Amino acid sequence: MVDNEKNQIVPQQARYNEQLNNNTNTSQQQRVDLTFNNLKYTVKTKKGDKVILRSLSGVCKSGTVTAILGSSGAGKTTLLNILSKRIENSSKTKIEGQVLANNQPYNSDQFSQFASYVMQNDILTETLTVREQLQFAANLKIEGSQQDKEKKVNEMIKKMKLDKCKDSYIGGNFVKGISGGEKKRTSIGFELVSDPTCILLDEPTSGLDSFTAYLLIYELVNYAHENNKTVVFTIHQPSSDIWNLFDNIMLMVEGQLIYQGPGKNDIINYFNNIGFKCPQLSNPGDYFMSIMHISSEVNKKNFNLYFDKYKSQLEEGIKQQIELSSKEIIKKKSAHTTLAYQFQQLSYRQINFIKRNPIVFKARLIQTIIIGLFTGAIFWQIPNVNPTQRDINNKNGFFFFFSVGMFMMSLNPCILTFPAEKVVYLKEQGANLYSLGPYFLSKFFIEVIPTLFQCILSALIQYWMVGLNDSSPKQVLTFILISMVQGACGLGLGYLGSSAFNDSHTAMAITPMLIMPFMLFSGFYKNRSNYQDWIGWIEYLSPFRYSFEALSTNEYQAYNYKFNPLDQLGFELGLWQSFGCQFTLFVGFTCLAYIFLSTLKKKIQ
Repeated sequence: MVDNEKNQIVPQQARYNEQLNNNTNTSQQQRVDLTFNNLKYTVKTKKGDKVILRSLSGVCKSGTVTAILGSSGAGKTTLLNILSKRIENSSKTKIEGQVLANNQPYNSDQFSQFASYVMQNDILTETLTVREQLQFAANLKIEGSQQDKEKKVNEMIKKMKLDKCKDSYIGGNFVKGISGGEKKRTSIGFELVSDPTCILLDEPTSGLDSFTAYLLIYELVNYAHENNKTVVFTIHQPSSDIWNLFDNIMLMVEGQLIYQGPGKNDIINYFNNIGFKCPQLSNPGDYFMSIMHISSEVNKKNFNLYFDKYKSQLEEGIKQQIELSSKEIIKKKSAHTTLAYQFQQLSYRQINFIKRNPIVFKARLIQTIIIGLFTGAIFWQIPNVNPTQRDINNKNGFFFFFSVGMFMMSLNPCILTFPAEKVVYLKEQGANLYSLGPYFLSKFFIEVIPTLFQCILSALIQYWMVGLNDSSPKQVLTFILISMVQGACGLGLGYLGSSAFNDSHTAMAITPMLIMPFMLFSGFYKNRSNYQDWIGWIEYLSPFRYSFEALSTNEYQAYNYKFNPLDQLGFELGLWQSFGCQFTLFVGFTCLAYIFLSTLKKKIQ
């Protein structure tokens, strides 16, 4: 580059340095500078290592707004995910270089102490209203009285222009709700309500009309300038009005930076001086996106020029800024919610999910009644006095079918609904909004109530239709108790399958592979005394084996038949030992589900 060009570029870099150094608010609030130095990110693939980010260095100063632009696949979102600690080193990924906040390394837990991250996808609870969604975040994130929290929520509703829809449901597959733009603003408000020192946003204007997008970015700029906050976001095709709001801009191409510095005229002058003149009266955002588009052969030839000019003219100044970034100790926020309070808030949300999604509960209720009546009609009034072998076989068939029905009736709804809720959990868990224990307990205790109700209703419908022994209330109550624990077993295995697999389709495909062997080793299809030793151990893991034996023992032990049906089936545990084993399996399935959730390392990105 000739000396004349150097003389033009250096003053621009000096203005950038001066802007960052002088952008210190007189506010006494915590300030955080995010920096990354020689950052490299590599992913292992079948074809070898793939480099996503290539030795990036940059600084995002407090009191400023930094916009990251680049074409699809440039690495913008990956950079945000690394800064927010949603991507960390693993067997398949490798991060090299430094990522610091005020010159201090940090982990995901520490990141949530001073920052928030708004993902591109709006992951919200569909059965809550906008106000309730923001209030949920405020209750778990903000210290102070309930009145203070409600005041903060009202301020955020006004700031995000959500007044018209504040009492409308978020909406989703089963509940009609707000528009996509309103969901986006709710997602941002959800993170901003706690007043984080640093806010990272991935494509915050996606799904918004141009005017609403401008108002949103304008609000973020004010948030940064007035409160000395650090705001960093990726954006695609900004309008000219939005472009003029940016304090600083990073341009990325194929995992590398080709510009980092002030926006407005400074970035235009920089590219003019290296031979790329932005046409007058055009949108600078559109122009710079066009020269970064990797599908253009002309652009590809220019990429090396971009990289060389950046390294020779800008990179040294950026590294100086990294050295000059704030060294202020980041204050650690004290935990302000107890586990009991988290359980209360999560239970309230779960109750609303069931109450405001009535179609699911109604469908389960209708299913229980119809299947109960149909089963009762099929096995109508099986004789108890002097039964034939056919009568015994019919009654055994009922016990097995009833056992399978209670199990599947609880398992299927859990597999279908829990994966969608798990996405919300992973997002909120990534932000350390609450602990796993309160979440799992609230989810389980609220869900188990309709499950047990189904089991009781089904048992009451079928017991007398089939003509089972009702000579003692104890036998009826025992039958109901066995059905409840069998339903709870199905719920536990449903949680286990949903926790182990990422989506409902996979869970629905794999879980039956576990259930089929359990059914075969129930003792109904083949006498348990005839199992081969090398495979017979599966019966001890089968909830159908224990429920079938418990139901059969509860019925047949009251009669003195010429032949003992329990001996024919090879049952020898007895009623309460079978019940105890059945209950143990329920506890085991539930604990395994908890363990799977606790070891989920993947965070939503």
